[in-house]
Amino acid sequence: MENASKALVIAGGVLIAVMLAILVYYVFTYWGDSQRLEQEGIEAQRASDFNKSYLSYEKVLYGSELLGLVNKMNDYNKSSDVKYGSYDEMSLTMQIKELSGSTGNLFSAGTYDLDDINEKIENVMNETVYDSRFAGKVSDSQWEYLAKSSSSTDSRFQELCTQLNVNATIDRSALKQAAAKYYEYIQFKRMKFDIDDNNPTTFFNNGRVESMHFVETR
Repeated sequence: MENASKALVIAGGVLIAVMLAILVYYVFTYWGDSQRLEQEGIEAQRASDFNKSYLSYEKVLYGSELLGLVNKMNDYNKSSDVKYGSYDEMSLTMQIKELSGSTGNLFSAGTYDLDDINEKIENVMNETVYDSRFAGKVSDSQWEYLAKSSSSTDSRFQELCTQLNVNATIDRSALKQAAAKYYEYIQFKRMKFDIDDNNPTTFFNNGRVESMHFVETR
């Protein structure tokens, strides 16, 4: 009888231990799942917040606005999130169709990626605003006026330079050529683009925008 009692006590202890083990297992499993779901929710919210400033460009844009998006992506691709974090670079393409109003010079018909766009804009700036012959001597507003008159006669261009009080040490002939190049830049900023319906925005596995694609429109 005594042995039977001891056996029952032992069995009861084992049962309690098993039940406690099961309880602990379920508590930790539930806690782990809860933490995982919470973290996934946080990451999803971060991705949503991150995407808002990019998806707002999914509309008809002027070239100037598209350049703003290009600069935004360039800054992100150089950020610590990409350099030292676990995030990948974003990408963008722009298709030129040479529709009415296109410059036909700054960008000819074709498709351009971020590097292509950056290189073209950098070249224009180096030949105009950043050129040592003009840097610090011609203001942004002066460039605008000079660019619009770059196709006028030499004498008319000279008159405009005088009216705008352009630095007298600048070679007017060289400035006229640079102004013509800057005009191509101005014309590009006036062009219109829309999100490419045939090439929709894509997303990384983490939910963040991966690539965006735009096509010239009227």
